[in-house]
Amino acid sequence: MTLKPTTSGTFKFNSELVSFGFLAILLAAIPVSKAIASIAEVLLAVSWFIGFSDSNIRTRRFHTLKTAPYLLLFPAFYLIFPLGLLYTIDLTEGIKELNMKHYFFSLPLLVGTLKLSRDQVRWAFLSFAITNVLVAVSVFYITATGNDLLHGSPHIPSAFEQRPRASLFLCFSIFIFGEYLISKWHELSNEAKTTLFIFSGMLLGGLILMKGRIGQLGFVVLTPAFVLHYLQFTKRSTLRWLWAGALSLLLAAGMYFGFEDVRQPFNEAVDELIESQTGYPTSEPTFSSIGQRVAFYQEFWPLFLENPVLGVGTGDLVLEGRPLFADNPFHIPFQKPHNQFYETAIKFGLVGLLLFLTVWMFTVRAFNPGFRKLGYLFSILIFVSMWSDSTFGTQAGISFFMTFTALFLVRPNDPVFVTHERPYEQNAENTQLKTAGLR
Repeated sequence: MTLKPTTSGTFKFNSELVSFGFLAILLAAIPVSKAIASIAEVLLAVSWFIGFSDSNIRTRRFHTLKTAPYLLLFPAFYLIFPLGLLYTIDLTEGIKELNMKHYFFSLPLLVGTLKLSRDQVRWAFLSFAITNVLVAVSVFYITATGNDLLHGSPHIPSAFEQRPRASLFLCFSIFIFGEYLISKWHELSNEAKTTLFIFSGMLLGGLILMKGRIGQLGFVVLTPAFVLHYLQFTKRSTLRWLWAGALSLLLAAGMYFGFEDVRQPFNEAVDELIESQTGYPTSEPTFSSIGQRVAFYQEFWPLFLENPVLGVGTGDLVLEGRPLFADNPFHIPFQKPHNQFYETAIKFGLVGLLLFLTVWMFTVRAFNPGFRKLGYLFSILIFVSMWSDSTFGTQAGISFFMTFTALFLVRPNDPVFVTHERPYEQNAENTQLKTAGLR
């Protein structure tokens, strides 16, 4: 029998599946390479636009936007940046800012309208968490060898050079593994469970050794919240919160007294705060992160008071802020405020700050019921970080925030989510079916 080649088969290109692949690459690249993350975002956008050539995909996406207006909240908030250019003097800096913040506009649309299954969403989360296991390994290696050559570059940042963001990533990855373990416990093999426990321990070890205060504080705050959300309780809610507070204090005390790498940065923070108020008697302020932050807040305050309603505009923070540091008695170099709420208020005034908080609040309320608990933990972590860092001041920070926020808005085509979203309608439908059957 002679086998003959056939030409009847056709190549099937699935733009949605390709988009998911680039989304997973984007998430995996956020902690390690902004260059790869940028390329992945462009390819995600290209494959997303290709999907519009299919009438079914096109119809479904327009229907999604029509029935899920919360996907348009952050794109609408993004309009404040071009509007801020209307009263900006430094247009070059303003356009740079406009480009950096484009994630507010693009990612909710690119990610929120994809057709993703429940498992695909979890695999996207895992791609980010697994990459952070590699980051933790790099922390172990750098700590053990003291190799300065591994401190990274602008395209491949080291965890030590991007400590605030890296500590956030390591912290949240622990809870991604925790959520996966609880949700898939009965489906996972013993090997898989062991692997996830080991990975979580490696992430926590990296977070401790890296001395990342924001991530360590986030871990102490989120662990009781995780337990409250994911474990069932029959006690009254007041007792639950008291129990959570006690657990948080116990966890904080255990980490503080048990690990020098946790104790040292927090002790330094207290010393730096005292020195910032007494004139730096024993240290240079340029090496004092907390002291610098206090100085930033003090120097920028007059600028905010001059423009409390609409701010200085999209691009004038550097132009208006740099002269404020010229007369600083400690010659602290100019930097942005290192507080995302404060920076937003300086740029766009109280109007912009209130708009951002409103958009964020309504977006969080619209999170997918199936992943809402993890989404709440994510939002709490970001909220904590914004008080001591300009989270949106780097590509890694803003892409981390918007990619996960958009993923938490995705509504997978899964009956479980339909049941969770509309339990009363589902129960009513079941009742009607049973009644019809009895008749």
